[in-house]
Amino acid sequence: MKRCTIILPDAGPINSLWVADRLDLLLQLDMRIVIVDAVYDELTSDLSYIKDAEVKAFIDVHSPPFVIERTDIGESERQRRRLGQKPKKNAGELAMVDFISDEGGLERYLEAKEPVAILYEDAGLRVFNRPPNLHLISTVGLLRGLEEVGIIASADEVIQEMLHPTKPGRRPEHARKFTDLPAGVDEAAAIGSSWKP
Repeated sequence: MKRCTIILPDAGPINSLWVADRLDLLLQLDMRIVIVDAVYDELTSDLSYIKDAEVKAFIDVHSPPFVIERTDIGESERQRRRLGQKPKKNAGELAMVDFISDEGGLERYLEAKEPVAILYEDAGLRVFNRPPNLHLISTVGLLRGLEEVGIIASADEVIQEMLHPTKPGRRPEHARKFTDLPAGVDEAAAIGSSWKP
C-alpha cells in the first residue's frame, strides 16, 4: 500500500488536536500535510487569541511537512482584510469547496495517481464520484489508527480531552463535537492507501 499526502480542507482537525494539546501527533505521520489557505487564515487570524498564536507558531515552525495551498477564495478574503472589510463567515468552507472542485486544487494531487487522504471533521464534506486514489479519514479515525500502531496509548483519552478540555488555555467553549464516534472514519482508497506511520 502506498502512503498518502494528507490534505486538510477543514479547520476542525487542527482545532481538535490543539484543544487536546496534541498537535504533535500530526508530525508523527511523517508525510506532507497540505492546508488550504483560507483554513490556515481562519486558524491563525487573531494572534491575540492563544489558539491562533499557538497554531500559527506550530505550523510555521514545521513547514515542511506543512504546505499552504493557495485558492481564489483565500486570496479574495485576504484582499478583503487588506481593504479593512470583514471576511465572510464561511470563507473556509467556500475555499474547501473551491479546492476540492478546482482542477488546480485537489485534482492536481489526484492526477499523480498516488493516494491522497482528506483529513476532516466537517460532517457536510461530500465527495462525489470519488476517485480510486482518494482516502477519507476523520480526526477520530486518525486517533484510532494512531492507537492501533502504538503511537498513542489511548485514542479515548485524547478524544475525552477534546470533548472536555482541561489543558492550560483551553476552556469549555473549546470543547469539540464529533459526528463519527465511536469508531471514526478511515476509508482507504480503492487502489490501496496507508497514512499510518
